[in-house]
This record gives sequence, C-alpha cells and structure tokens, in this order.
Amino acid sequence: MNAIRKQLKFEMLRDFPWQWAFWWVLLPNLAIVAMWPVGGPSMAAPMFFCGLMAIVASQRSSAILRVLAMLSIFLILLAFYATKSFNVGLGNIAMVDQYLVELRPAQSPEYLVAGVVLAIAMGLALRFGTRTRKFGSTSQFVMAIAAVALLVNADTYATAETRGSYKAKAPAGTPIDSAILQNHIGPSTVEADNLIVIIVESWGVPANDFDRAIDHQVWDTTALEARYEVSRGISEYYGSTTNAEVREWCAVWADHMSFDFDNSVCLPEAFRRKGFATKAFHSFNDQFFRRGEWYPKLGFEEDYFDRELTKEGARFCDGVFPGVCDTDVPKIMAKHLKESKSERNLLYWLTLNAHLPVGSEHKLGSDDCKLGNAQWREDFPMLCRSYAVHQAVAKSIFEEINAEDFPEADILIVGDHMPPFFPRNIRTRFDSAHVPWLYLKNRAAGD
Repeated sequence: MNAIRKQLKFEMLRDFPWQWAFWWVLLPNLAIVAMWPVGGPSMAAPMFFCGLMAIVASQRSSAILRVLAMLSIFLILLAFYATKSFNVGLGNIAMVDQYLVELRPAQSPEYLVAGVVLAIAMGLALRFGTRTRKFGSTSQFVMAIAAVALLVNADTYATAETRGSYKAKAPAGTPIDSAILQNHIGPSTVEADNLIVIIVESWGVPANDFDRAIDHQVWDTTALEARYEVSRGISEYYGSTTNAEVREWCAVWADHMSFDFDNSVCLPEAFRRKGFATKAFHSFNDQFFRRGEWYPKLGFEEDYFDRELTKEGARFCDGVFPGVCDTDVPKIMAKHLKESKSERNLLYWLTLNAHLPVGSEHKLGSDDCKLGNAQWREDFPMLCRSYAVHQAVAKSIFEEINAEDFPEADILIVGDHMPPFFPRNIRTRFDSAHVPWLYLKNRAAGD
C-alpha cells in the first residue's frame, strides 16, 4: 500500500505543470509575494481571477492572445495592488497618467526596486512564459487550479494581520462620522470671526503608549491654551485623501469620483451663503485629482495651489509628490486673513509633505529626527521621519496662530487617513479605523 501511495505521489509530481505554474502564476505575482514578509494588502480576489484567466488563456493556440493575456494579468494585478495599497477605489487607475507625471520615484528606493522587479518579471514572462505547453491531461487542469488556490490561501494568511487597515469604501449603511460633525461646526455655530480647517496628510491615531506620547509631543498645545480652548478626539475614516475632504465638507462617505458635486450643497457653500469669504489652499497642483474643478463646486470662491503659493513666497519642497513646503503656508494664510475685505472668512488647507514615503529632507524637517529614543529611531526610521514632518507642520501652524496679530479664529485640524505604511511592523502601530482631530476655539470669540 505504501509503495502504491509513493508511486501515485511521484506520478502527480511528475505530471504537475511546473513550468506553467512558474510563468503564469508565480511570476506575475512575484512582486506581491516578495512583499509578504514586509506587508501589503490582501490580493486574494484578483489573484484568483487572474489565475483562472491564466488557465484559460494559456491553453489557446494564438500566440498573440497568449501575449495579450499575460500582459493583462500583470496590469490587472498592478492596478489592484496600487489602488488597494493607498485605499483608493479601482476607478482611480484611470488617473494613472497624472500619477506618472507627478510621481518622483527617485525619491523612494522602495518604488524603484518594485518597478525594476516588476519590469524584469513582465519581460521574462512575455518572452518565455507565453510558450509553455498546453495541459496534456485533465489532472493537469485540476493541479493548475490547485496551484492558484494555494497561492490565494498563502496570500490570505500572509496579509491577515493588516487586512482591516486596507479599506477604500465604507460598508453600506455605515453612519457618517467626521471631526466637523462631532464638533457641530457650521455657519451658525462658529462664534469666532474666522474658521480655519486643516486636513493633515497621513496623520493617524497611534495604537500604543510610546507612539501616543510622541504624537502628543508633536501636537503639544500647551503654549496655545491661554488663547484657545483645546479639545481632542478621533473620528472614523475610509479611503484616502479625497475621501477625507468629502467626508469633512459634505458629510458623506465618498471620494471625488463618486460624489455628485453639481447637485449637492456642501459646508463651504453654506458658509459662503452666510457671508463668509471662502478660500482653499493646497500645497500641490490643481490638476491632481482635479481639485481645481471641484473645489469651486464645494463652495470655495478662491483657491491657491502650488503656483499661486509660490508666487506668494512659498518655497519648493522635493519628495515623492513635490510641491510647496507646508511650513510656509500658515504665514500665507495669516496674510490672507489680515488683508481680507470680508469680516468673516473660511480658510481651508490640505497639506502635502507627509505623503508617504517621506524622505530625508532638510526643508521637510525630516533629515535629523530627534523624537523618541535612540532604539526607536533605529528600529523605525521611516516612522520617525513621518512624525518629524508633522512636527514641523504643527510648529509652523502653532507659531502663526499664537502670534499677537493673528486674527480671531477657530481652528480645526484633522487627519485624512492613517499613514499607509507598507511595513507590517509600522502599519500595526496605528489605529486602522480612526484619525485624530484637534479643535482650537478662540476664548475671546463672542465676548
């Protein structure tokens, strides 16, 4: 009996479509598999779909069809992995041309290595993988399906720990939550002459005491408490940055692609109708995510992007997404408030420089991080740089709003989403469901 079993196992191994499994299953997923020890989103569903596609396409006689199928598998997996990694809907892949134009991969070794691995794997697969033999038996079809299932299950196991932190869309029926809603902010509730809302890129809620202490140090409001009543809290989030903008301003779970701006009245428009002058600031350009088109639809009468901010004195800061230096924007906003012809103003600012991965840059304040202790800095250099950028931004905001000549204002500061770190050991250091907010209410307002 044992001899028969051994013979069957030998025959199964001999009959297994090894070359097919390598070229059509492993190689297209090689970059994803390489990320398993580090982190990354679950790819079980697209892996399964592409695996079935590979089984069907690899058995076609047409060489052109095989090449097109192989190329499609690589592109489908790349599209899903990229959008899942940054918590954006698959529809955002239509904006890939903008990403390619604006992205500076040389600022991130991670992107460069991933790109090289993917290019080599794709080239080899298109050159040699499309020539694999057709299956010679029903058992080979069965084993091919088993190979796909094995990969899918391995991915499910490898990504289990961080699966809950990859969520581009709120489940149906999820009650809306936001910092603006929690603080009941509206045209009739703001007592100060002005309201400033700042959405901070990649500001998340630490999930352990050590990092919480660092975050509190970064956003320490002690020096502000004589002038402002300070409150803190957390709110739910889904998706990426444009989701956060629609969440806060329009009180819905959506992003810029799914929300109907033309047939909605969002909060900036409500403020404008009540006599507030409304202005939006963003440290990047107006083309990315087409903010130049839908900011006016939100109700902002004027908007200031990188070109306009540069003309007003903001410096250029390099990075994966290069734009103006966030630390220069608070002074510009203060200038607009002081020179405003309107008695009441609503200013909105979306920061940029903390977009991951954060490099070591002097202008960003990330070249010499002194936060935490020596061991923590050695273990988590990327995390330290992220906190350092937030510290520089917080310092620039706090110094400006605490200046004697700064106009009366309430200031809401809120995170857009948790920082989307790839490494599992960093990603799990954050609350995967919430972002922090900080509300500073001017004590003299209404007197």
